[in-house]
Amino acid sequence: MPSYSRHVGQALKFLSPAADPPVPWQRVVSSAGKISSRGPGTDGAARQSEALEAEGVEVRVGRTNELFVDLATYGWFPAPGTISPTAP
Repeated sequence: MPSYSRHVGQALKFLSPAADPPVPWQRVVSSAGKISSRGPGTDGAARQSEALEAEGVEVRVGRTNELFVDLATYGWFPAPGTISPTAP
């Protein structure tokens, strides 16, 4: 559901660090493969990059120091109809 992308960020914001099983928050990137900066003075993008690299995902640095993941290589694009949403 592409129009619900902001809901992912909100859900992750309130996620308990003790979630079991752990939620792979580091795998959430923009539709362009960009890792969000999280604002000046924060290290969230660097932590996300490190977590992805620990999983074997290559993270590249763009021209203006933004961090990117190649979605053609590392993206997940399930076939339509193969994922069914679950109701809360």
